[in-house]
Amino acid sequence: MQNFYTSKSKYLLALHSTSESFGIAVKDIENKEKIIKSAVFNIGRALSNKLFNCIETILPRKFWKQIIRISVAKGPGSYTSTRLTISMARTIAQQIDCSLDSMSSFHLMAPRLYKYLDQDQISSPFWIKDILPRRGIVAGKYEFIKIDQESDFYEFNEIIPPQLISNEKLINPFIKPSNNIEKDIISLINFSEYCQKSNFDSNWKTILPIYPTSPTDNQK
Repeated sequence: MQNFYTSKSKYLLALHSTSESFGIAVKDIENKEKIIKSAVFNIGRALSNKLFNCIETILPRKFWKQIIRISVAKGPGSYTSTRLTISMARTIAQQIDCSLDSMSSFHLMAPRLYKYLDQDQISSPFWIKDILPRRGIVAGKYEFIKIDQESDFYEFNEIIPPQLISNEKLINPFIKPSNNIEKDIISLINFSEYCQKSNFDSNWKTILPIYPTSPTDNQK
């Protein structure tokens, strides 16, 4: 990875901290080899003290001005960790005036999990469902669209973003969420490249964490 950092590079940065692990990925879109540099740090509640250092491990701060796009996982998951990472991403995006994209953690899981559906269900919408202690059921609804070969991005439509669901009978078929930050951070950086290639204009001001906190809010 000797030539990964250059003065002419244009970097994509992806951040994922909705679990106890903090995933980071960097991709130089000027590099024809399309190398992705990534790491997962199992730092738990120490994220607030180690956030900057973890990012610098993957992308030294002197290259941050060469970041042209950031993508971040916005939950559901650990609210504190997600909020910290989104705040960090918003700050960098504002300071260097770059686009900031976001994707829910369930949306990122969809390309991995839909393969566990029955063969006759794969082409139909499905749910990813979790149970929050003392809160109830949180679920999102997804549908496979296509694979973008150039960016290796599995495009899924998030029909219903993750939210509290009052009627469990409506959630079928469903898959339980499963964290795999190593794979999901790669999906997130590929999403960033897909957005860049598609010329999507994403503003940091609109990016907020997803966290269903009230059993009466946003129920379906």
